[in-house]
Amino acid sequence: MADGYIYLAQEKQAKFHYSEADEVFYGGAAGGGKSEAILFDAIQFCLENKNVKTSIFRRTFPELEKSLILRFLEKAPRDKYTYNKKEHRAYWDGGSILEFNHCQYESDVFKFQSAEYDRMYFDELTHFTEFIYRYLRSRVRTTKKNIHPQIKSASNPGNIGHLWVKKTFIDDVTPNKLSVKKDEESGTEFTVEFIPAVVYDNKYIMDNDPGYVKKLMRLPEDERKALLDGDWNVFKGQFFKEWRTAVHVIKPFKIPDGWKIFRAFDWGYRNPFCVIWMAIDHDANIYVTKELYDIEKTDKQVAKLIKKMTGKQEIAYTIADPSIWSVSQYEKGESLAQRFNKMGVPVIKGDNSRLSGANIFHSYLYWDKKEKPKLFFFENCHNCIRTIPALVHDQKKPEDVDTQGEDHAYDAIRYGLMAHPIPTPEEKKKRFVNIFQKHIDKMKAKKHSKLYVGGT
Repeated sequence: MADGYIYLAQEKQAKFHYSEADEVFYGGAAGGGKSEAILFDAIQFCLENKNVKTSIFRRTFPELEKSLILRFLEKAPRDKYTYNKKEHRAYWDGGSILEFNHCQYESDVFKFQSAEYDRMYFDELTHFTEFIYRYLRSRVRTTKKNIHPQIKSASNPGNIGHLWVKKTFIDDVTPNKLSVKKDEESGTEFTVEFIPAVVYDNKYIMDNDPGYVKKLMRLPEDERKALLDGDWNVFKGQFFKEWRTAVHVIKPFKIPDGWKIFRAFDWGYRNPFCVIWMAIDHDANIYVTKELYDIEKTDKQVAKLIKKMTGKQEIAYTIADPSIWSVSQYEKGESLAQRFNKMGVPVIKGDNSRLSGANIFHSYLYWDKKEKPKLFFFENCHNCIRTIPALVHDQKKPEDVDTQGEDHAYDAIRYGLMAHPIPTPEEKKKRFVNIFQKHIDKMKAKKHSKLYVGGT
């Protein structure tokens, strides 16, 4: 290696290198040698094979440069490759290529639309949304008979990807053994292996920096459990701590007559768009009953899908992302909102007050032993259930969610909730009287005189 540097894999790192799983996940705690394992696995892969292509990903370029590129330039064998600084690529003597890439925004995945990798790596996987991972995973394939396409990742618990990473690699998985998983969307089976590692597994840190463990022990409890113990049941920074799947997620039922049904809509093209169907009962509880969640659909395609999914259901209104009232994206000065109106999906502008929206979302989800929540999700709304509990606090604005997370379902529902603040007891009583009066008026209109008060 460079300047006489020799990489000697420790026990857990060796398991990572020799794993035969389709998707390998290494880590759990700080100091376990994760980044080093990823870097040298990629180097060895390029040295041992000719004409292979691989990539190491971090979420942002500064993270990539400081944690991996500089370390690579310092430690990789300099006589075996040439490095293109502009491309962030290492070209190896045997024709193999190692790329260093970042994918900060969800729309950045389309930069890799035509890419093909024999092996892919993610350092700090929990910094990525599931949407980014799933898309980039599709870029891993090979035409070489002797190569097993793999994705190898490492991370600590926490951050925006905590829940989906835990679900994929930790839940229902026996550590250090191959487990079979099934993709929820395609039904395709694939193998995973979780290799847990903590700082005590890294003898180089334990021998050379014994004070590191003491630093981890002084962290707040949640961080200490995650970073020292590798505890995946701790989720530091979760925005909606009120969320409980057993409380907020319910089985679908037929919406009764008289309940108001409306839609809420967050626009996206390169990023996912999300349309939510919501129903309000007579106690002002809101039920998320259906969702439409996709990418790269034109406004015409989205309008068609909305109408198809709505069918004959009577919709009071559709509250939409305020950004679609912008006219800058069309030469003729026609906004997306105007186009949706013309296509039979009339929209009204949502309130995009982010802090107020976050607060009302908290209020709708809140529950305790005496009080039930005001917001429920039908269990068929997979993307809502998947992404909302995974949102974390913005580090610069902790009262808001981190918008680098997959927040499209959250935004759509937020627009809907902002139009329906939780009523006070007095408003709730008045609401009930109004609903009862409407029922009486309806019965009068049908001349069912015995079914209403005062009938003759």
